[in-house]
Amino acid sequence: MADSTFPVVARPDVTTAVITPQYAGGVERQRDLVRADDRVRHSGLVSVSWFASTDGESVLTYAQWADEPVGETGVRYRLYRSLARTDEARVPGCLVTAVFDVDGPERQRTFVDSLIAALPDEDGHPGAISAHFHLSTDGTRVLNYTEWTTEQAHLEATESGNHDELYEIFAGTPGVRPLRGLRYHLLDSWST
Repeated sequence: MADSTFPVVARPDVTTAVITPQYAGGVERQRDLVRADDRVRHSGLVSVSWFASTDGESVLTYAQWADEPVGETGVRYRLYRSLARTDEARVPGCLVTAVFDVDGPERQRTFVDSLIAALPDEDGHPGAISAHFHLSTDGTRVLNYTEWTTEQAHLEATESGNHDELYEIFAGTPGVRPLRGLRYHLLDSWST
């Protein structure tokens, strides 16, 4: 069923998320890539969401599987921890991802736990909706999937310096190397 809403990241029937970035090289090409995605809908595939980077350069596909992914070429992740209010009613308008190269499964968990421990006890920026930390199944990546009300809200949070302490953790943790993070808007989605 097509629904064009952000995926429910902490969906209980999902065991694996396959996350695939793809270079588009322009806004028109982003839509073309989504239209051309002839993904076979296997019985274990429960949702697919396509996001366009705000810089027009790429498309991110976020596919959720209840069973072992079939025919997927992206990085396989498992949700490790989420920060989200159970009474949250705001609708996400912007996805922000941050990806980190890490030295193994132990480093993955330690890094995420350190980030969460460094977050303020209060709600943080008013535009922040949720954060979902994914660990790649091969132990080499951490992906932080964060939902924001708008792109502008995330820009304001970045410019305010609220992320400075977290950046020090990114840059100062042995065995962790930050890779590129991007802002995205939802292009299309479907779910069962």
